[in-house]
Amino acid sequence: MKSQTRKIMLSLFSAAVISVLLASGCKKETGNPVPPAGTRVTTKAGKSDAFKQTARSLQDECNRIGCTCVLDGLQTTCGVVFACLDAGFCELVRAT
Repeated sequence: MKSQTRKIMLSLFSAAVISVLLASGCKKETGNPVPPAGTRVTTKAGKSDAFKQTARSLQDECNRIGCTCVLDGLQTTCGVVFACLDAGFCELVRAT
């Protein structure tokens, strides 16, 4: 059972990372869909563990490069925030 749960979590994590990579390169005709620096979001209860895990896994990199968006108090890339918002797993707390 643990193995199955681990596989599911790994699949969700992989999907989140791929979404982030794709989202960070997206553009709309009206402008870039990635939220501006300083955007803060909160996750909806029980629906966004993959996004939280992605934000946690980016902590070392964010400390090095200085990420500018925040997901549940974790500094992360604005691409992760966009993907979480776009998937409907996060709610906007504040946009700058």
